[in-house]
This record gives sequence, C-alpha cells and structure tokens, in this order.
Amino acid sequence: MTDVKKSWFKQFWPWFLIGLPMVAVVGSINLLMTALDNKPDMVVDDYYTEGKAINNDFALLNKAKELNISALIKQTDEELLISLQGVEDKSSISFSLYHSTLAKRDISVMLTADASGNYHFENTQNLTGKWKLRIEPFDKSWRLQKTITLPRETFKL
Repeated sequence: MTDVKKSWFKQFWPWFLIGLPMVAVVGSINLLMTALDNKPDMVVDDYYTEGKAINNDFALLNKAKELNISALIKQTDEELLISLQGVEDKSSISFSLYHSTLAKRDISVMLTADASGNYHFENTQNLTGKWKLRIEPFDKSWRLQKTITLPRETFKL
C-alpha cells in the first residue's frame, strides 16, 4: 500500500480555514459600503437654534387656535384637496409634508386657492407612511401642523 500525500492546496481543511476569515472580510466590506451609502438624515448640527425654533412653533400653533383656524384635507389618488376654515385672506399658503425618516422625500410647495377657495396639491410620488403635515400662510403669521399616516381619505387639522 502506497502512502500518497496530497499537496496542501488539494486538501479541504486549508481552504476551509482560509475561507472563514475571507467570508468575514467580504461581509465587513459589504456592511461598510451599505453604511456609507445610507447616512442618517435626522442629525441636526445646531441643537440650540432648533430648540429656540420649537418655542416659535408653539406660538404660531397657538395663534392658529386663537384665530379658530382649521383645515379639512381630502386625499384622492391624484391629489390632496385642502379646505381652510376661519381664514379671511385666501391668498397663497405654504404646504409642507415632512417624511418621518427620509429627508429626500420631503415636499414643500406654495399653493394658491382656486375660485371656490380650496387648495389643490397634486401627488407626484406615492404618499404612504408617516408624515408631518404643515400649513402656513405666506406671511407666516400662524401655523397648522399634525403628524398623519397616509393614505387616508379625510382628516382634519
């Protein structure tokens, strides 16, 4: 009986022992590339200024309550129909939708009233999930704001 020794590169165990660390290296590189491509959007650089702005937000929200301003919003497949109550001046409004986690999906537009006093926002993207909806007049004298989950047929601010 002849005892033939195989070369090391023809045996299973050396390749198995080399393969385990290589799988870890490839997985680490993949995880690093994923982390670099998907940076978080919610980090704020100037916390002090943001904190001061919150007080301003409360003042504008309270002003809308004092003036008894509200909005009724109806969602269809193609648009959001905004109807404001308690507003004398039906000039343009700032309509903003802020996505809860993805800043690139945020929307902010100026809308003007139609002949019946309603505002129309046409959907250009799929509006699903959790959003912060904000309505302000052109002069920013008051603000309506609410966190909503879309799609939804009708909701009130």
